[in-house]
Amino acid sequence: MKKCVLSGIVALIIHANLYAQEKVSFFEEHIDFELDSAYFSINGIYSFGNPTDKAIHQPIFFPFAEETIAIDSIAVTDLNQLSRIPFRRLNRMIAFLINLPPRDTVDIAIFYRQKAAEKNTYIITSTQAWKQALKQAVYSLTASVPVDETQFSYPFLSKEKRNGCCFYLWEMTDFLPDKEFEVVLCQ
Repeated sequence: MKKCVLSGIVALIIHANLYAQEKVSFFEEHIDFELDSAYFSINGIYSFGNPTDKAIHQPIFFPFAEETIAIDSIAVTDLNQLSRIPFRRLNRMIAFLINLPPRDTVDIAIFYRQKAAEKNTYIITSTQAWKQALKQAVYSLTASVPVDETQFSYPFLSKEKRNGCCFYLWEMTDFLPDKEFEVVLCQ
């Protein structure tokens, strides 16, 4: 019963904040993925804009494919202020607050890692909550273990082999993802 009530409260908070997110734009992301035999690591820079004449203090809900208890080394940093941003772990997301000056942008870096699995998933369909496509999305993957390229969610732009690793690159414009970013290990 408590879990049901708590889930309902979290859903209402998320819905209210998704509505508030319409004032702020999420317009670009650059994410470096790294996959080895132990970990799937994500290091991203997310760009937000404030088109209004007033400062906005915006809660952000950042989703994970796993429960946050299974994710270690989470760090959230405001790159404009060069300061760490405190966050709160929820079931499958973290919540934090960003500050956007009037008619300005802010870049937020988020790093985390989770144990490598047969299928490694990064949630990108949450972009749809912003009700606009990303102007630019750039993803790179460094894999030191064999991955099944036929199982990539999106076709890669280029591939390069160096020092026993494969490097993949994706670049998209006006990108509104309709499926998650998945990397599957070779069997």
